[in-house]
Amino acid sequence: MAAAEPRLITLSISPFNELGRWSLEHSGIAYHEEPQGLAIHTFASRRAGGKGTTPVLVAGDEVVPESAEIADWADRHAPPGRRLFPEDARGKEARGLVRRFGEELGPASRRVIWRHLIGDIDLACRYWQQGLSPRQVRWQPRVMKLARPMAKRAMKLGEEDLEAAPGIVRSYFDEVGERLADGGRIVGDSITGADISFASMASPAVLPAEGYPVRMPQPEDFPDEVATTINELRAHPAGQYALQLYREERRARA
Repeated sequence: MAAAEPRLITLSISPFNELGRWSLEHSGIAYHEEPQGLAIHTFASRRAGGKGTTPVLVAGDEVVPESAEIADWADRHAPPGRRLFPEDARGKEARGLVRRFGEELGPASRRVIWRHLIGDIDLACRYWQQGLSPRQVRWQPRVMKLARPMAKRAMKLGEEDLEAAPGIVRSYFDEVGERLADGGRIVGDSITGADISFASMASPAVLPAEGYPVRMPQPEDFPDEVATTINELRAHPAGQYALQLYREERRARA
């Protein structure tokens, strides 16, 4: 009997969940996605053996509860030609960037839009309900309103963090722009986990209109101040690269 496909517990829109999905797909690994509602995802994560966050990959008896760890798992199980990390110094460098992007760029990028979304639960639920069961669609707004204080703490949406977020994103975009200046990729000349991680972690700040697995909100959904920041980041060479990866690489894999 063939082994069941791994299960991936997710939120529909999230830089970390996107890294998990894209890593598996780039590596040619079939999986069954189980999208969850905002706030509801914490319970689904713990039921699956995770830490209350998503993504969580359940592969047989193995539970992989972090996006960077899922990228490593996908690399180990990838067939030849679909690896995420080269078997040399470039692989070590790419792994280091995956960790850095996840620890710093992803949270800051997310704050670019959540500074508004945390006060506009209806807008958040409208986009984050994609792929949910009718029951979760009904419950998501109520649960999210109750969980709003917890969400603010979890995403560190205090005024100081919100003010710092665009500058952190720009500093990472500048670094990636320098790496791309010679016409290659972020590490070497081929796509690695570093490119996939960068595009995933940048996605809330540039809001790809093409290639993302579900429909994302767009700048016009936000107040002018937030929309201006998004459009500025989209125009940055690194922002353009992230959007290019979504248009070309992500869409092709999907």
